[in-house]
Amino acid sequence: MKNSLYKLFNNVDLSWIDNSEELFTSDEFNALLLIFPNLENIFQEASDKDNEEFQRTIRHIFRLFKIFYLIQDGVFFHETLSQESLNIIRKKILIQNSQNELIIPLILIYHDIGRFIDKKHHPYHSYQIISTMNLLEHYKLSDVDHLLISKVIQYHLLFATIYTGESTYYAVYSLLNDPEFTELFSNEIYIDKFIDMLEIFTYIDILGYSYAKIYDHYVKYYDEINYKLKTILRSWSDKESSLTKAKEYSQEWLEWRIAGALRIFQFVETKPHLTKEFYFNKLKQSIQETDNEFLSNLNWALIKKKFLFHSYKIQMKYSLALLMILAFGSFQRMGLKIDTGISYKLILFWALLSREVETRAKKKKNHLWNIFLVGMPHWTKINNSFINKLNDDAIESIVKNSTQNFDKNRKEFNLYLDFEPILS
Repeated sequence: MKNSLYKLFNNVDLSWIDNSEELFTSDEFNALLLIFPNLENIFQEASDKDNEEFQRTIRHIFRLFKIFYLIQDGVFFHETLSQESLNIIRKKILIQNSQNELIIPLILIYHDIGRFIDKKHHPYHSYQIISTMNLLEHYKLSDVDHLLISKVIQYHLLFATIYTGESTYYAVYSLLNDPEFTELFSNEIYIDKFIDMLEIFTYIDILGYSYAKIYDHYVKYYDEINYKLKTILRSWSDKESSLTKAKEYSQEWLEWRIAGALRIFQFVETKPHLTKEFYFNKLKQSIQETDNEFLSNLNWALIKKKFLFHSYKIQMKYSLALLMILAFGSFQRMGLKIDTGISYKLILFWALLSREVETRAKKKKNHLWNIFLVGMPHWTKINNSFINKLNDDAIESIVKNSTQNFDKNRKEFNLYLDFEPILS
């Protein structure tokens, strides 16, 4: 398999992957199906159900493999990454690949197949499809490598969303309540391998989009996330201790987490003024002159203590577009200028949401809360009408009228924020 994959992607280039309209009927696509024949029916059903999503996913998969092999061969270039950073990423990939050359390719090919069922829950559905259809049986993997691949796919957004602020380190709550992780956790080598694979995958996954730009500072911050996740999970046998450490790291990450809406994760340190403190001060300044009744008598220290103290439990799902709109009044893909103003609505939303979650938690104070946005337009389809309707009253109403359920198996709450009323 590995030789066929390498030959296939060695003979295509990125510009063809990004621009070819024939990719989905090409010899190369058919060659990919010959290598992974158990995907043929899945892809056909996906194309019939939502051809636009199917094409996006296939293009992404093609680009992932091409990026992977370019990095592996030491010939990848990215305009915002230095050669030193690329060498560090390459070394990480080569170390993992040297232990089993099948693992990374299998993660790349199967990680997004759940999108054809449910985009917002696709990591879990990808894992479910792999498990129920025995998609990995053909590859004669050891039981623990089979489990490793499945679990990296199931939790493949963890690393990236901690970095962007959508999640926190407390998201390991899900892992610690997942009985299938026991086999991985019982061997520290596989705990480390799981985290290292998540990190490697995240680099490749981001670069799997033609518009993606990542910078040298990613390497430094990803190393920090890697270290902290390993520290948390190595004490997995004492669940309370692990969650206490996860909470501690999450609290330390709070300002960064909220500043994710300002794209701190992407642009911090890329210009002299774009320091962490610059972004954190923007958050504090946003509430200094608001006449919003809820925030008017509060300062940043009080908001952190009174409302955001328990926000570590909140895990946002596909929320960056909303958070950026709350901060800027539009979706942003750029670094902040020194005089850029930030709306208080971002902090208002976080404070109201945190208060609502804490009120509803009752006796289940330490449970995880997954926040899903219902009826929220894709960021490419958000217009001024939607933005103008997202006023203080609408934000408060959406949070207050959210619906919830409790997943007894996972011991997690799901909270659904419905944006349909402001669109009607």
